[in-house]
Amino acid sequence: MSRYKQSLTTFAVVLLLPFTSPTTQAAQLQSSLPILEQTSTAAELYLESAPAKASQPKAKNKRKSKTNTKSAQAKSKALAKNSKKHKKDKRSRSRRRGSGLGYSYEPVEIASHTPELIRSVMEHGHELLGHRYRSSGIAPWPLDCSGFVKYIFSLEGIKIPHSSAALSVYTSRLSDPKPGDLVFFRGSNRGSSRIGHVGMVVSNEAGDIKMIHSSSSKGIVIESITGSAYYSSRYMGAGRLPQLAGHWRQLPDSIAMP
Repeated sequence: MSRYKQSLTTFAVVLLLPFTSPTTQAAQLQSSLPILEQTSTAAELYLESAPAKASQPKAKNKRKSKTNTKSAQAKSKALAKNSKKHKKDKRSRSRRRGSGLGYSYEPVEIASHTPELIRSVMEHGHELLGHRYRSSGIAPWPLDCSGFVKYIFSLEGIKIPHSSAALSVYTSRLSDPKPGDLVFFRGSNRGSSRIGHVGMVVSNEAGDIKMIHSSSSKGIVIESITGSAYYSSRYMGAGRLPQLAGHWRQLPDSIAMP
């Protein structure tokens, strides 16, 4: 304020001084001092009484604007990160839909007379239809063919081996599989005698056996064995888990299957 007062006083002096000699200017300046002091005092009082400029609010608004900008940037980064994470999860657990020749990603109808335990295992399998082969983050192990079968039975408290070859030894072989029974296949080498793939039967209507399994090319899918040249040529037989041995015996053979 003092600097502004001095500048105002100097400016007023310059305006009041006519273009005269230095001696005359000095005399006029001496006589004009009271007027200048009054003018300066009045100007100072006016400036003090005038409302202050909104410099501080602007600074606050500026800081607020910066804060909002940073907040928006943080939200944008968080959304981008979540989007990437979501895309990553979607890739690892992609759910396919639709159907093709001999296979489908839609659940099959479970017959009303299906034993309750087997019905529950089938429903667990249906919930995973469309997930990719060897999906992780669902079970404590990747959902390959044997991992998938092991997982859906484990949800009912049934513990079974974790390999298709071991499961083929663990089960009791049979010729007419029913829902809940396991079916075994050779691996990619059709000429090999080794079992390399396993699925679970979901229906058997007039010899058309359909299984739910984790396929390396299709993911978790329901597929007809007889409708697939690949699997029908590699079929090695079916077996029943010892934990299910007594369940189908409770029903007469005439109504055991739809």
